[in-house]
Amino acid sequence: MKYVLPLLFATLCSLPARAQHIHEVHPLGISPGGEDYAPVFLDSGFVICSVRDNAALIGFVDSESGKPLSDLYYVPFAQGKAGAPVLFSQNLCTPVNEGPASFTDDGRTISFTRNEVLPKKFSNMRAANGQLGLFFSWFEEGAWSAPEPFQYNDPKSSNMHPAFSQDGRTLIFSSDRPGGMGGMDLYRCVRNGTGWSAPENLGPAVNSPLDEVYPRLQTDGRLHFSSNRPGGMGGLDIYLAQAQEGGWLHPEAMPAPINSIHNEHGFNQLPDGYQALISSDRDGSDAIYLTKLTVPKFRDCTEQKPNNYCFSLRKRQHAASSTIPVDHYWDMGDGTRIKGYQAQHCYKKPGVYKVRSLLIDRQSGELFHELGAQQLEVADLQQAWVAVQDTVRTGRRVELHGSLSHLPGMVPAEYHWDLGDGTRSEGARIVHSYKQAGVYQVKLDVIGVPDATGGIANRCNTRTVIVMDRFKDHEDEAVVAEYQDAFGKTHTFEYQELPFDDVSLNGEDLIDAVFSVQLFASKERVDLDDARFVQIRKLYRVVERFDPVAGVYTYSVGETKNPEELYRVFKKVKELQFLDAEVFALREEKLIDLSQLDMASLEDLNNKKLRTSAIHFAYKSAELQVESHEVLQQVVGLMRQHPELRLVIEAHTDDIGGHRYNFTLSQSRALAVMDYLVEEGVLPMRMVPIGHGKNHPIASNKTEQGRALNRRVEFRMTVDGSPISSQEELSGATRKSGARKR
Repeated sequence: MKYVLPLLFATLCSLPARAQHIHEVHPLGISPGGEDYAPVFLDSGFVICSVRDNAALIGFVDSESGKPLSDLYYVPFAQGKAGAPVLFSQNLCTPVNEGPASFTDDGRTISFTRNEVLPKKFSNMRAANGQLGLFFSWFEEGAWSAPEPFQYNDPKSSNMHPAFSQDGRTLIFSSDRPGGMGGMDLYRCVRNGTGWSAPENLGPAVNSPLDEVYPRLQTDGRLHFSSNRPGGMGGLDIYLAQAQEGGWLHPEAMPAPINSIHNEHGFNQLPDGYQALISSDRDGSDAIYLTKLTVPKFRDCTEQKPNNYCFSLRKRQHAASSTIPVDHYWDMGDGTRIKGYQAQHCYKKPGVYKVRSLLIDRQSGELFHELGAQQLEVADLQQAWVAVQDTVRTGRRVELHGSLSHLPGMVPAEYHWDLGDGTRSEGARIVHSYKQAGVYQVKLDVIGVPDATGGIANRCNTRTVIVMDRFKDHEDEAVVAEYQDAFGKTHTFEYQELPFDDVSLNGEDLIDAVFSVQLFASKERVDLDDARFVQIRKLYRVVERFDPVAGVYTYSVGETKNPEELYRVFKKVKELQFLDAEVFALREEKLIDLSQLDMASLEDLNNKKLRTSAIHFAYKSAELQVESHEVLQQVVGLMRQHPELRLVIEAHTDDIGGHRYNFTLSQSRALAVMDYLVEEGVLPMRMVPIGHGKNHPIASNKTEQGRALNRRVEFRMTVDGSPISSQEELSGATRKSGARKR
């Protein structure tokens, strides 16, 4: 069996950092401008209350400000950018105030604030009844229905600022109805068969003697609202109350810069949980702002390093190469072969390459033996990669991009640039023009998507850019000692040592190892009487083996430690047209005793063979004898204890009888053992039954004692990386491999 010698070539790389979270607030910049507030998400945009001139509407104006009253507008929103606002619905629009609003999760029911009455004159409304109420509308047949008033609207008090729960069954709103704690309080109603339950004050855990307004229920049950209670930063501040069973915990004010000394309200969180829209008058009038939970930028930036795809390999000379006509080659896995025991090679691009140490027949050029192999991962350094030319001219537009950044474990969400001349920009690709000659440190900070634990990773690297005056004569060449183009290609390398001798056979190992010439491997089992073996069996004994790791049957000849003899067998096999034949080192069979099973660890069991002659069958039969059950129960216990364990069940016979008879009998006996284990709850997929007949004797068949030893069952054990759950084990053992009597 071939030695399996895996190696992952590892390098120590710094990982993306996780910094302390901060909040950033930026104006959304809705254009054309208006006084906008109370955003609420709907489809691929959001709905706002807006005070703006609209020639299509005829309505009242505020007698004090001279401005129109508020209406509902829809604003498209994508990738952090807002589109132009449009009137939300003509059906819901009146000359008086509309909004704020809230929608059920399916977007087909709206509740919104409106003046309860519509007088003929605005002065009459202010003097007589300026109370606000809640109204409902439903989206039916492509349009919003005529609004219906909330059943608890009251001409003596105001109900406003509705907020639906995600399922639409709970409604939170603000009201100055009698019986509250003072000012505007938050109330809750629950949908019932006749409409809504009576309003319930949220109590002192949420409300205060002053005003609580603009509630918003987030998808996880948290409650955001605004209040002018003491302890804030000034004016209305946004508060957060965490949900608990039956209500909310004591609210806490959101930190700066979400809150300010001005008025903030209408907090509405995006689905990612890290961005939200708010409204604020911090710049003089109400406007919509985007707030984002992020990390500080351009901290702990390190210099960008060139990627190195070059490796140096060396190996001690094989003892075999001095006695047989073979040469050593390195197969680099990218189509390159290098002759000799030392090699240097540069890969063209990152990837996983299988590097092999080979002995090649000097006469035919065919593979004689693979000495060892490694999986070599050639990867870019873990860094934010500033892709730009080293040297640029003033006044010329130069493209910079960060899409070549190699940051495993982090999904980039944002690319932030500090261009070294006071300019900052954002985006995976940007274009910039330097005005003055000089040496600039360009910084790229890549910020990742929040992970499952809420952490935000980032990575910042720098690259030097030399800017030359476009009006002065300069040779167009790199000004730095080591030139890199925009993609990081460099012309000087330091070769990384790849320690091949640590994991492969040395020349000295060849003296003690046993080798065999493998004719071929097959997923399907091949009868040893197959025509392919007729000529080779006249010269050598063909040995069949099963490789449980690769899941193939192998057929080989000529076990020997002698290199010269091995080479002669190899040449003869090639002459007989086994063109894929190759020399393999046989894995040493390591036996484990029944008495060691209970205390053995999974590592102890891997690649071990349990050999026993204590499993007995009826004469010339595959019927298990009762005295075999004790041993088999021990195997059952082992399989239950280690769900990762896999078995190859190999049954053997003595040489009494013909080849076909013994082969069939041994296969039936291997199946009988497997059936027993299946009935005891071991999944069939964990076992492979193989009968070898009389092909693998361990003793002489000339004596009864020797024949008794040859009549045996062996369990070859390997460990699979995917354990099977105990529930699968108990429920899955239903397939029968063959009939068995007990």
